Amino acid sequence: MLASGRFAREHARRTGRSLERTPRIEGWGHRNGSLRFLDKVERSRGEEYVFPHVRQAITEAWGRAGISGLDAIDAIETHDCFTSTEYMAIDHFGLTAPGQSWKAVEDGHIALGGKLPVNPSGGLIGGGHPVGATGARMLLDACKQVTGQAGAYQVDGAKRVATLNIGGSLGTVVCFIVTAQ
Repeated sequence: MLASGRFAREHARRTGRSLERTPRIEGWGHRNGSLRFLDKVERSRGEEYVFPHVRQAITEAWGRAGISGLDAIDAIETHDCFTSTEYMAIDHFGLTAPGQSWKAVEDGHIALGGKLPVNPSGGLIGGGHPVGATGARMLLDACKQVTGQAGAYQVDGAKRVATLNIGGSLGTVVCFIVTAQ
């Protein structure tokens, strides 16, 4: 939930958790692209990333969170409505060079217990695709991770989790950095 500082302090007091250990959005990034897929691909001609606006949303969230990148992230929850969408996220987060995301899958880099787990919750493919609620579901999973309450899919020692939500065929993209340190 989004809350004022006063409400957050009261919630922390009621739940017996320090305010520092209460999950919060540390940084966010948002970008829009055109709705038509062809327009996005044509606009990115000559760019390093197929969807530069996705990369911009990610790096904008890192900047607002005051972090340099993946070295400060313990897990990622991303919008994997299709396998190709998760591959795109792997590239655009910078886990691999563009076009090489299959390597992170093959070598276990993104598996639970891997170097940087992606969708430890099972993602949209594993939990259903609650259209219109996917971003909220990812934020909930990120909060569970950073508070050690993710159960069987807990990433050991997770303190900071990134989310990447996509709407309208990559027409709009939102990245959040969630922490509870």
